[in-house]
Amino acid sequence: MIFVTGDTHGQIDIDKITMKKWPEQKNLTKDDYLIVLGDFGLFWQRDKTHKYLYDFYQSRKYTVLWVDGNHENHDWINSMPISQWNGGEVNRDGNIIHLRRGQIYGINGYSFFSLGGAMSVDKEHRIENVSWWKHEEVNYCEQETALDNLMKNCWRVDYVLTHAAPRHILLPMFNHKEYKGKSTTEKFLEYIANETDFSHWYFGHYHKDIDYGRYHCLYDRIIKLEV
Repeated sequence: MIFVTGDTHGQIDIDKITMKKWPEQKNLTKDDYLIVLGDFGLFWQRDKTHKYLYDFYQSRKYTVLWVDGNHENHDWINSMPISQWNGGEVNRDGNIIHLRRGQIYGINGYSFFSLGGAMSVDKEHRIENVSWWKHEEVNYCEQETALDNLMKNCWRVDYVLTHAAPRHILLPMFNHKEYKGKSTTEKFLEYIANETDFSHWYFGHYHKDIDYGRYHCLYDRIIKLEV
């Protein structure tokens, strides 16, 4: 089984995936997955909070997959070893698997395209390399990787997993006029949305639980994919 949820922000929003709030996990195994759609927050600072969260996730019965958000320590993530998993590049640490930007994975017979990253609207209140990192948005090389992988897959995937969303849905979903045209990641995702044939698109970042056709914003919800 595959479950998807929104941002966990380290300890801040982790309560939703505890046994009390999500009892379905009781019968899961390592062959089942929980996907966190960015702002995972595990790799933030090398402190006791990281140790607690690391032990928490490694003790789960299921496998944890995650795309990166804007509120991550991207220098730390980018220093991690890269390996191959289910057809794409990942940063893997035991039970915890980072789905890298622009990759396509085969999971349970279905294809998943991943592209983390987003623009922090609060970055002026953050400190560079302490609470904000330049690599929060998708860069040119990652865009090229994404386009190359999608082209090889004939521009068809079953599911899209991102942190941000294509800009054309921001107004009808959130009335976010102010974001349009400012975020490199949202602009690139707009191109992906226009060119790619997909069944469903899941993303976090906006702290809402809203469905809009094939697009699904997740925050508190944990949903099971019907695969």
